Amino acid sequence: MSSSANKRSGTRFESEVVAYISERKPYPVERRAQHGAFDRGDIIGVPDFAIECKNVKDWSKKLGAFVREAEQEARNARVPFGVVVVNRRNDHVGRSYVVMSLEQFVEMMP
Repeated sequence: MSSSANKRSGTRFESEVVAYISERKPYPVERRAQHGAFDRGDIIGVPDFAIECKNVKDWSKKLGAFVREAEQEARNARVPFGVVVVNRRNDHVGRSYVVMSLEQFVEMMP
């Protein structure tokens, strides 16, 4: 798949995630413009979270890098939690996986 096709696919997935959250929560959620090294995530509007979306075919070997990226974006956005939404191939967007480190998950617990 070409770079522009990959970008379109990623943009489409981000838009699907935004629509899914918006239909279920009262947050004004939207896609965020990229900021290079100072990126703050793909989706904004969910309190306390930087959300990074990944629509890749083989993510198993990249998961650690994706989580580190989300955590860095959370620091850039000055929010406590960074999560990665990973597309589940050939399934509804609501069946995508949300991944974060155990460290941040435990921090979220009441």
